[in-house]
Amino acid sequence: MRIGLVTPWSLEDPGAWSGVLQPLRAHLRDVADVADLSTVGEVAWPDRALARGLGMVSARGYLCDFGVATAWTRGRRLRRRLAAEPVDVVLAVAASSDIAFLQVRGVPVVQVTDGTFAQLRGFYPMFASQHPLSSLQAESVTTRAIRATTRFVASSEWAIESLVGGYGVPREACTLAPMGAGIETVAPDQMMSSREARWSARREGALKVLMVSSDWERKGGEQVLAAVSSARARGLDVHLTVVGNGPSTMPDWATNLGRRSATEVSDIYQGSDVLLELAVANAAGVTLTDAAAHGLPVVATRVGGVDSIVRDSTTGVLVEPGPDLAGRAADALVRVADARTLVRMSREARTWYEHGLAWDHWAQAAVAACENAVEDVGGLVAR
Repeated sequence: MRIGLVTPWSLEDPGAWSGVLQPLRAHLRDVADVADLSTVGEVAWPDRALARGLGMVSARGYLCDFGVATAWTRGRRLRRRLAAEPVDVVLAVAASSDIAFLQVRGVPVVQVTDGTFAQLRGFYPMFASQHPLSSLQAESVTTRAIRATTRFVASSEWAIESLVGGYGVPREACTLAPMGAGIETVAPDQMMSSREARWSARREGALKVLMVSSDWERKGGEQVLAAVSSARARGLDVHLTVVGNGPSTMPDWATNLGRRSATEVSDIYQGSDVLLELAVANAAGVTLTDAAAHGLPVVATRVGGVDSIVRDSTTGVLVEPGPDLAGRAADALVRVADARTLVRMSREARTWYEHGLAWDHWAQAAVAACENAVEDVGGLVAR
């Protein structure tokens, strides 16, 4: 079976789709014959014109990638490419625009998704601030793409709920397969032993809390600062390290390291005690999976698809969003600060990664969905 990997991202960009596209592709290639079909940069001129025109008269944005003209153009070009390089099944990775108008007879489509447009529109700020004309087209493209899809590989139950409840997709057509880490650790056994030894020997010294911030506001940066401050007021010695985007001025108990390489971030994960992520919106949470890969307990907001990645009270603690989020997060930090709790949650997190979150599990689930889609279409053709 030959799989056509369709994505609007550049397959050569290590940061594409929050850094998971390259490992996704690499692990898929380990178990299947894969043809790369990136549509990066393909935006139709009507959508470019609409984006420019609306930008002059409105403060709201326009999503060119979700425009009907762009979706139609990408579908037409993909049909030509598939005619020259046939595949048995299309695996569309965050590529609803690419397959909405694809329509290649006998070639089923499997979508890999972390959330529907209906979910993202009311969730992520960039989708909420779009012009109504853009939102209307994006919903139309999403609906058409869902109708053109035979099977779905979803990163969370949250995404599946929207497909089933909002778009009428049969539950049996959906496979739950959380995506693996964007940053994987080397020598995990050595890492775990070193961390457990540090925790077991700790009698004094600060709890090392980590925040990985791609977007300070969306990742709840101010709530993180408030939670650590509250935990300190309760007598817990805590030091916060921020990696990524954050304010230049921090309290004396916090350090902003700015952006770091993947290797450096892996070392920081290994040297930390808890990942604190109080995001207001989180569809899949690659940093949460990175934490699990490093055996790092997590305190996170229960939003979006987070509870498909973090097992509450097992690999970390989930706190409810809303008023006094910082207070609840501080309670959770106090709860996990005990060395025995850290050791238990760390072991559970690494075990959960190995048996449920690692890329080889995702790749096997994706290939199985593709095989089922081919069988589904074969049965229809036979009838």
